[in-house]
Amino acid sequence: MIGVLILAGGEGRRMGGQDKGWCVRNNKAFIEVVLQQIQRQAERVTQTVTIVISANRNLSDYSNLGPPVVSDIRPGYCGPLAGIEAVMNEPSLSHINRWITWPVDSLNIPDHYLLHMLALESEVSFISQHRRAHYAHLSISKELKNSLSSYLDSKRNSIKGWLQSISHSGGEVHEVDISSYMSITNYNHFDTVNEHREMENNLMLR
Repeated sequence: MIGVLILAGGEGRRMGGQDKGWCVRNNKAFIEVVLQQIQRQAERVTQTVTIVISANRNLSDYSNLGPPVVSDIRPGYCGPLAGIEAVMNEPSLSHINRWITWPVDSLNIPDHYLLHMLALESEVSFISQHRRAHYAHLSISKELKNSLSSYLDSKRNSIKGWLQSISHSGGEVHEVDISSYMSITNYNHFDTVNEHREMENNLMLR
């Protein structure tokens, strides 16, 4: 069984502290754009795909979108790895053998992203494009759950650092170059977003 985890649980520091999932571009919230892309790509996958949202704020709003919502089990904001750890430890999701991650601020992703990530059988893989590594785009075997928790227990939360620790201990870490496909676009700075939710309008800023 395959799980696709939308990473929407961060502090949004580079977005002025906003919940990035509810920032708006071209009249659509980031989370809605990403969710639609995943659903479209999942239709091409022969295996059953379960979509999950990692979130730590606005939980009822995320829940209204349909997929299950899982919050970090560690206090504070410990980064994307904490969100991955939480879903790997969620009893109702124990049947998921492999997790594919999709950051909520990655609004433009190659159409065959899921197919590429699912074709890999190494313990963990990440993608790169034009010599730039996208460490938050991962394909992870559930067998790495203990490794992930141990790394976080050591008060480290860097995805790159975790991948290096796996490699140094003899694990399989695979880099997938997708430079020949559409460029990934990450909207993770305040000034890259055209529109924002505003609290006084009861919809926009969160």
